[in-house]
Amino acid sequence: MNILFLGDVVAESGRDTVVNTLATIKQQYEIDFTIVNAENSAHGKGITQKIYQELINAGADVITLGNHAFAKKEIISSFDQCPFMIRPANMEPLDVGNSVIIREIDDLHIAVINLLGNVFMIPSTTGPIEVMEELLKEIDADIIIVDLHGEATSEKILFAEYFADKVTAIFGTHTHVQTADERIIRGCSFITDVGMCGPYDSVLGRDIGELISHVIKHQPTIYMPAKGPCIINGCVVKIDETSCRAVSIERIKLFPNA
Repeated sequence: MNILFLGDVVAESGRDTVVNTLATIKQQYEIDFTIVNAENSAHGKGITQKIYQELINAGADVITLGNHAFAKKEIISSFDQCPFMIRPANMEPLDVGNSVIIREIDDLHIAVINLLGNVFMIPSTTGPIEVMEELLKEIDADIIIVDLHGEATSEKILFAEYFADKVTAIFGTHTHVQTADERIIRGCSFITDVGMCGPYDSVLGRDIGELISHVIKHQPTIYMPAKGPCIINGCVVKIDETSCRAVSIERIKLFPNA
């Protein structure tokens, strides 16, 4: 079984690129199951029900989120209309949406979990390790996949080493910068950060000129996502369907006009 995970989709440019290329990527890598982190898909912060549906229609099986999950307040009232979307388990409001989803593919039950890191991530409540231990007591699935949305590299690596024997794949998200540390840890695939699907000429998907004005020249600005050709960052994990353990992980890095 081949599982595709695409990193943080950023704003209109990023989501249009994902919508237009996802089918081709899935065909090329013979993908059976697709997860997309879309917490920045609505103007760089948050998601809407309309965008959720666009990504599902394009071929995503599960949508994960992060610290900007509720940046667009409308999603709070419409979360129940997004059945294949999950939000971090350790982020308020805790009573909106689900943080675990289980889907059946080829007679295997795949659980996807969304968690928020604790280091430098102000919205988090309980730490991800404590929350994960409680979630594992309730989950009955053949394959368990985690999107750990966090800032600190060390926190993500520690999480992976601690849970490698109990889960099948751990994908780090949030920094928008793809790391080159993909590995298999005792049958669990891991990467510190998958990267982003967003404008290549940008600062993590944000307009360069606007940030220069704001950070360097100390001028008042509005949050402005960059536009233009996008990079696609993701990972493909191959899972042995008998053992339900990961056997390989491959980074995807598609530059504009590649």
